[in-house]
Amino acid sequence: MSIPTDCGNSPRMAIVADLVTAWAAREDGTVRGWLREDATWVLVGAEDAEAPGDIVPPPLDAERGEILTVLNHGRLAACDGYLVRGTQRVDFCHVIRFAGASKTARIREIRTYLMPAAGER
Repeated sequence: MSIPTDCGNSPRMAIVADLVTAWAAREDGTVRGWLREDATWVLVGAEDAEAPGDIVPPPLDAERGEILTVLNHGRLAACDGYLVRGTQRVDFCHVIRFAGASKTARIREIRTYLMPAAGER
């Protein structure tokens, strides 16, 4: 996973980049380490919202990916990028709400948006 070089400027940005990298690599244990026990993770547009604490799986077993942007302010953060496997590409965006503003606060909520590349819809 390629990560923007400016993610090291803020501890929260580095946490989000690490979380998304672990999500893309399907490292559920690492991802769960950042979630509160009562966290919700919703795949926007899915018929059934994910249950509390369930991790939304990456849409494909990626060979590579890139995080394009990581933003954070207070309790909120967002991250977008894409994953690629062969000729398949899926763009993603995670909108994250932390339980508090401290750099050790765990995640209370994630909303994930997934979009297949234009030719694959």
